[in-house]
Amino acid sequence: MEVKKFCEYINKYRDNFYIMALAILKNETDAEDAVSNAILKAYENRGQISAFHKFNPWMLTITKNEALKIKRKRLALPGNEKVEALLKPVQAHYDELWDVLQQMKEEYRLVVVLFYYDGLSLRDIAETLDIPVGTVKSRLNRGKAELRDALEREVWE
Repeated sequence: MEVKKFCEYINKYRDNFYIMALAILKNETDAEDAVSNAILKAYENRGQISAFHKFNPWMLTITKNEALKIKRKRLALPGNEKVEALLKPVQAHYDELWDVLQQMKEEYRLVVVLFYYDGLSLRDIAETLDIPVGTVKSRLNRGKAELRDALEREVWE
């Protein structure tokens, strides 16, 4: 893929990559690092992708892998607390729905984010997460149910 096209696609989908990384890492700085690493890795391997319709899932897969690398590298503190637990939460422009998503299990959160925020098809989600389409369907259904329950609790509290 030529550099100009690569840059156009990156600019078009950059927010999708960030949302994916943030859904995994729950930390804005780490999410930005993951996206930067993913873009660099993709740029170095841009010859592997030629079709436009495969670019977004390909980049989301790279972003997911980079975010998971960062997550694995986080230092554990005594008592199994994570370093991120010591950081003050960043007040950002996210809505209540995003807050509820962050409380969900990661396996459900990723599928919900990819489906609703990034607009990926079930097949593309399966390819991105390297899981069967049936697993994507069940995680999406469970994720939606968990989201619905959490939102109903918010309304009644």
